[in-house]
Amino acid sequence: MISNSLTQKVLIAGATGLVGSALLEILTNEITVQEIIVLGRSEPLLKSAKIKFVKTDYKDQKIINAYFEGVHTVFCCIGTIIKKAGSKDAFRKVDFGVPETLAQLAANYQVKSLIVVSSLGADSKSSNFYLRTKGEMENALLSYKISKTAFLRPSLINGPRKEFRFIELLSKVFLKLFSFLLIGKLKRYKSIDHDVIAMAMWRISNSANNTTIYESEDIQWIGG
Repeated sequence: MISNSLTQKVLIAGATGLVGSALLEILTNEITVQEIIVLGRSEPLLKSAKIKFVKTDYKDQKIINAYFEGVHTVFCCIGTIIKKAGSKDAFRKVDFGVPETLAQLAANYQVKSLIVVSSLGADSKSSNFYLRTKGEMENALLSYKISKTAFLRPSLINGPRKEFRFIELLSKVFLKLFSFLLIGKLKRYKSIDHDVIAMAMWRISNSANNTTIYESEDIQWIGG
């Protein structure tokens, strides 16, 4: 059930990435969204009178603190890979540290919804560093007790990435060729389009459903 009775001020982190850029376009076209605070290092290409860009590397909360005032929903589309970050420590500062900073500020300002892109297989007890970090991030954010905290766990994401990821490309080709084999519980491993994830984020933020975890097949159903 979607409720559009309120005009919203929203905040998005990671608006220049695959999912974030698609979400930003959705938000600018929504008549129920009055103002969009965009946090990040780079200004998005999309321009709108609704958008307020705030340049930040998230290290100094004082710079972004006041922008959470009156925000209804925080969308976190932040994500990188260890190779791009340069080290495990640098990766953790982005994929764990930034979402936690957003959650802390969201809780301080009584934000109603926190919608976060996580990862398929996120598990705080995983032996895989990437998946363990994502799982620990989810646990940390839940501790802030925000009214609606939702994590989307997509499989490989389809879309026009700026950087080339060879292994990811091979995986997508493989999954596309053999997608007919991915049925039942294996459906969650099908690759998913970036704009489907973005639409699911928006719809989940306005839903009366308080589900915490949305696996890839759920995301496809909601955003497709």
